[in-house]
Amino acid sequence: MGFDGFRAVKHDLLELKDAASLYVAGEPDAQRLVLLCAGFPCDHSSFIPLAARLANECGCLVGVSCMPEFDREGPPLRPQGYDLHEVARCFAQACDALRSQATTQEAVLSLVVHDWGVVPGFFHSNSAGCDKLIVFDVLPANPILNKPDSAYYALVHLNYQVMFALAFRLSRVWDLLGKIWLAVGSILTFGVFRRWLNPVGPADWHPHGFFGRVGLLPWQDPDVEHAGGKRVTTFRCYPYFHALKNIASPDAMQQVAEKIDFDSSLKKQPICYIFGAQKNTQFHLESQLKKLRETPGCEVHGLEGTGHWCYKHAPQKCFDIVRDFIMA
Repeated sequence: MGFDGFRAVKHDLLELKDAASLYVAGEPDAQRLVLLCAGFPCDHSSFIPLAARLANECGCLVGVSCMPEFDREGPPLRPQGYDLHEVARCFAQACDALRSQATTQEAVLSLVVHDWGVVPGFFHSNSAGCDKLIVFDVLPANPILNKPDSAYYALVHLNYQVMFALAFRLSRVWDLLGKIWLAVGSILTFGVFRRWLNPVGPADWHPHGFFGRVGLLPWQDPDVEHAGGKRVTTFRCYPYFHALKNIASPDAMQQVAEKIDFDSSLKKQPICYIFGAQKNTQFHLESQLKKLRETPGCEVHGLEGTGHWCYKHAPQKCFDIVRDFIMA
């Protein structure tokens, strides 16, 4: 895989030597670094258009990453996937790879994350730190301390998350069984009952026919882009499995919650939150929006007519917001 104007920089995935690629564009002496990471089920291509404009029009040195092995086709290098702490360590390795391309030691770092990319993004904010954090459509909430704004939201989210988590777990026992579970669950959740069970909205559905609108079938051609830019496979469901596995261990869940704590991150750097307003559910709390609006330097943008992949549905508007926030 390659992208025009980008150079591939290899970096490790945990102990796996040069197992990941960071796609970098821009000049090494840039004063601003930007690391972008999309979530489920995207590879690098999801953020390449936005990254290219930040490099070409804003003079940033940009690096585009993805969740560990989400860019890989064929047998995974780590069939067990990556737990949330390991995902964060891989993100830190991508960040180090980006800094290795910069010649300006004092260059400021902005993170741009979406969906599951939000988890390592907040991990990094609360540990190594960054100068600015741009978050698309998902804000982390502590499941122990924070009650959801809507019981309907909570049930819809739990339904599809359990379906994906079980698809990964079953595939570890028998690959075909996991694929069947994922196919049937996807048809029901994102097709037949999508009006009630699909957490996103019409802007995120594929326009070409029923199976295309489902957009998440495991046999979908990976070259046919739907809203997320990549097909779902049982392996790419590993974040859901490892996240829900923490429910069985309150201590483990609390450890993750502390690492991605929204309130702690809010004290460390300005946060710009951009979300799609046209969805069946929202992936944030109203109390979080209130805190962002009350915190100097932070921004909230709810974009009408857009869904979960709002940066694809309104690319110019999202670029303008990200550019202004980073360059301020």
